[in-house]
Amino acid sequence: MSASKANTPSVFQDIETLQLAILGMNYGACVGRITRALNELDGIQLVDINLGNKSAKIQFSPAEIDIESITAAIAEAGYQSSAIDQPSDLLV
Repeated sequence: MSASKANTPSVFQDIETLQLAILGMNYGACVGRITRALNELDGIQLVDINLGNKSAKIQFSPAEIDIESITAAIAEAGYQSSAIDQPSDLLV
């Protein structure tokens, strides 16, 4: 299951992609809770959560938000996250 939010970024806006492993995410309701928490933040362009491999792909504007704020929002929603450096780091 995945959920996404797409805003049309400004032509001059830099967008970065963050890949996270999400611990404790087991149900569709978890996906919804995390997606809502992230979509409330300014600077989030896309949230794509994969329940199957317990990961999240987040596109954001670093001029508006930092990674610490993103991971803090996930923690406030009740989940732990860690950065994925390689696709092989995905939890199965």
